[in-house]
Amino acid sequence: MPALPLLPLFPPTLPSTQTRQFYVSIQPPVGELMAPVFMSENEFKKEQGKLMGMNEITEKLMLPDTCRSDHVVVQKVTTTANLGRVPCGTSDEYRFAGRTLTSGSLVLLTLDARPAGAAQLTVNSEKMVIGTMLVKDVIQALTQ
Repeated sequence: MPALPLLPLFPPTLPSTQTRQFYVSIQPPVGELMAPVFMSENEFKKEQGKLMGMNEITEKLMLPDTCRSDHVVVQKVTTTANLGRVPCGTSDEYRFAGRTLTSGSLVLLTLDARPAGAAQLTVNSEKMVIGTMLVKDVIQALTQ
């Protein structure tokens, strides 16, 4: 069998790029700017109580038929945001917790789902910009 020709590992650079500067901005999805936190239901409620009012964003949404099982809801939320699941005593409520990677600020997410498909999403966080973007991304993931 003849030997295969060796190919360079990296494509050759073009001479024109050696004299130019390019500025690149990479913006990761907001859900990737967090690390999961594992806590009890009581710890979650205590921390949520500290992050009410100005640190809380609540939106109503309708869950499609394809997004009403526990597995699908958890999968869609955890795929969108790097959050840990918090145990919950009720079957139609989902809780998730995480911390921002840069400042370590707590991010709490609650989804209260009703059997008819109506739901309410609440995000509690000191970082309002992160909270606002997270609400938008999670609603988009759950309603597709």
